[in-house]
Amino acid sequence: MTPVDTENRAPSTTPDRARVPVRSIVVTYVCVLLVGMGLAWAFLSMRAVAGVGGSCASGGAYEIATPCPDGSWLIAIAIPMMLIAMFAGSGFGMSVGAPALLLPMWALLFGSLGWNFLEFGVKDGVEIGFLVCGVMFWGMAAPAWWAMFVAFTNRIRGKSDPERNEKAAKERAAANVWSAGSLDGSLWWWAIYAVLGSAGAFFGVAIYALASA
Repeated sequence: MTPVDTENRAPSTTPDRARVPVRSIVVTYVCVLLVGMGLAWAFLSMRAVAGVGGSCASGGAYEIATPCPDGSWLIAIAIPMMLIAMFAGSGFGMSVGAPALLLPMWALLFGSLGWNFLEFGVKDGVEIGFLVCGVMFWGMAAPAWWAMFVAFTNRIRGKSDPERNEKAAKERAAANVWSAGSLDGSLWWWAIYAVLGSAGAFFGVAIYALASA
C-alpha cells in the first residue's frame, strides 16, 4: 500500500459551514436591539420636550420656569448608546456578512426627529423654526434612505443574475468561510434587523413609560 502524504496534501477549498461565529452573531443582534431602544428614547424624549415649547431645564439652585418632562433625560443615554451599538454592531455584523448599522440608524433617527419637528411646527399654529429644522432633518435622512434603496435594488438585480450572484458568493466565501452561509448577502438580514429593531423599540417605549410614571 502507498502511504498517504497528509502533510503535503492541499487544503480543502470547501467552505466549512459548521463553523458558526456565535459571538459575532449574538453581539450583532444585541446591538440592533440597543439601536432600536435608543431610537425610541430619542423620539419620545424629543416629543416630550417639544410639547413644553422646545426647551426645558432640570436641577440647579435657581427656580426653573419650564422643568423637563419625566423620562426626557433618557435622550442623554440614547445618543451615545446608539453610536456605540452602531459601531460595534457594524464591526461584528460585517464579519458575518450582515449589513452595517450606520445607514438604517441614520435614516430612522433623522427621519423620526424630522417628523417631530414638522408635526409640532403646525400643531398649535405655524412655528417656522420647527418647520425649518424638520426640513433640514429630513434632508439629512434622505441620502441614507437613497443609499439603502440603491443597495436593495442592486441586491434584487443580483438575485436575478445567476452568474453575477455566483461570482459574488465565491468572493464572500473567499473572504469569510461562514459568510457563504444562507443568510449572507440576502434580504434575510434586513428582515432580522427589522424584527430585532422593532423589539428594541418596544422595550424602549416600555422603559420610557416607566421612567415617566
